[in-house]
Amino acid sequence: MRSLWLILCLLATGAAHAGNATYAGELIARARALRLADEPGWHGLLHYRRVLVGGVRSETDDPSFFNAPDGKTNPAAELDATLMAFFSTLEETDKQQNPQCLFVARYRWLKERLGFDPARLPEQPCPRFERWRAELDPVSVTLVFPAAFINSPASMYGHTLLRLDGRAQTDRTRLLDYAINFAAYTGEDGGLAFAWKGLMGGYEGRFSLTPYYLKIAEYNDLESRDIWEYELALTPAEIDRLLAHTWELGSARFEYYFLDENCSYQLLWLLDVARPSLRLAERFPAWVIPADTIRAVRDEPGLVRRVSYRPSRTSQFQHAVSQLPAPDVDLALALADGGAALTDPRLKDREPEPQARILDLAFDYLDTQRLSGQRPPQVAGPRLRELMLARSRFDVAEAPPVPTPQVRPDEGHGSARLRVGGGTVDANGFAELRFRGAYHDLLDPAAGYGRGAQIEFGDIVARRESGDGRPFLHRFTVIDVTSIAPRDRLAKRMSWQVQFGMDRSRGPAGDRPILYQVSGGAGMAWALGGSATAYLMGQAGTYFSAHLTQAASVGLGARAGLMHDWNDRVRLHAVLQGLAYLDGPDARRNAATMGVDATLTRQLGLRLELERRHEFGYGWSTVGLHLNGYFRCCDP
Repeated sequence: MRSLWLILCLLATGAAHAGNATYAGELIARARALRLADEPGWHGLLHYRRVLVGGVRSETDDPSFFNAPDGKTNPAAELDATLMAFFSTLEETDKQQNPQCLFVARYRWLKERLGFDPARLPEQPCPRFERWRAELDPVSVTLVFPAAFINSPASMYGHTLLRLDGRAQTDRTRLLDYAINFAAYTGEDGGLAFAWKGLMGGYEGRFSLTPYYLKIAEYNDLESRDIWEYELALTPAEIDRLLAHTWELGSARFEYYFLDENCSYQLLWLLDVARPSLRLAERFPAWVIPADTIRAVRDEPGLVRRVSYRPSRTSQFQHAVSQLPAPDVDLALALADGGAALTDPRLKDREPEPQARILDLAFDYLDTQRLSGQRPPQVAGPRLRELMLARSRFDVAEAPPVPTPQVRPDEGHGSARLRVGGGTVDANGFAELRFRGAYHDLLDPAAGYGRGAQIEFGDIVARRESGDGRPFLHRFTVIDVTSIAPRDRLAKRMSWQVQFGMDRSRGPAGDRPILYQVSGGAGMAWALGGSATAYLMGQAGTYFSAHLTQAASVGLGARAGLMHDWNDRVRLHAVLQGLAYLDGPDARRNAATMGVDATLTRQLGLRLELERRHEFGYGWSTVGLHLNGYFRCCDP
């Protein structure tokens, strides 16, 4: 009945003559017989996902993306309506496209599966798409991963985009290529509004095509993020499918969710359309960590052809500093700040190579300050030109490149963690089971992750204490983000921490009152030499509890910590912290904790935790030993 209704509509609107209506009915009948609407290829083109109550639902939230009124939830109706739309004779202009051109990936897929007769369904010219395709002319596609950016909570997971490697470019000119990017349009939001909307789908996400050099400037230079490039072994036909689907996505609107329907997840759909057998998007039903999507792509046999490393400006700068003696570094900074002249004997009396290296460092330091806004362009510009002119007088090769890190981000530990262990709390034994959805804490194995960066969400701890046979929820951390960024004469960075969740306190009668709490703070960190870092933060926090005399309060306090890596396998983190609440009896919460983590393998670790707490007039001590297992959540 539905196909008959569609054909009658086609005739009534004059969109095709009777012969076309007959052929449309034949195509619809053949598509139903082949069950094309149930195939992964069709579901990928429409971004359909299974829903809990049965059926499917497209994750595209733009009505213009569909041909059927119920196309968002009805793949069969969408396929029928799409076939009917292809009989349109609408001519292409700057403001409109024929459906065959607007949905070019769907047209090509259905044409391949159904073998359209060009005499009965004429193929419409698509000059705009063909011109766009010819201008890009990619011969390969590269998955690009800008690694975590420690000073931004929205970027501490990293990001992904796809670079289209044009035929006209080489490895030396890849900056001139274009990149496919998916991002949220956040406006001027920040702070709690940004976090809430990002978690709850309050932003629109869209695909865009951007010159690659602009993304390098954004991630490599402005945000100081190392970039890893994974060249994919896609065939020409697969690249064509990817491009066609990118075109038909156009300006389609998606709801953006920071934890799942994010930048990395949406790009997986493009790869699934290019090669339907991959089915990458369906491997992430709960949450999506960019590094995990890189791992999923890497684990596909033969999909990754080559991996390249592009160090950030900060990595280049730090490497240059490490290659110079301290007096030369001091001179470079003085040259950049104007505290030393280019005629300074400490520079002019040196050999050409050390002069060149000092000038390189001075230029990079001043340019970094300009990009970060610490030095106004009108002030930095003239000095940068002077430094560049002085450097050009030396025919000295560039310094050796930054060494590629031994461990790539996709080779680090899995982002999910399962912990089993036990210990004692005031001589009372306990067993503990703990699961963390993502992603990394300050004591986890650092290989492949940024040191000093912690972001955890969905960390749930269940305990069972001796003498009490009932397991109970001990702690649930919704999110805990910490950034420990040491300050030095080259970088004046802030360190900060935010936490939200539920915890249990203890009382003298053996009770375990539940506290819902939010806390945060900011301060400074300093490198102590070697692998040690100390930090100090001011803190503020609030709690809510139905089990205490004072049901809610706010407080102020401080947090001090020390991190130290004995070697590549053993790490220590010690913390002293306290909050004094504004009212309530014995309204103080103080804690001294120390954790020591030993890496056994890349995905296995042993952790010792010591803790002394004093809260609301009662104190207790805890000793625990735990085995941590890391894995990528939701592996097929």
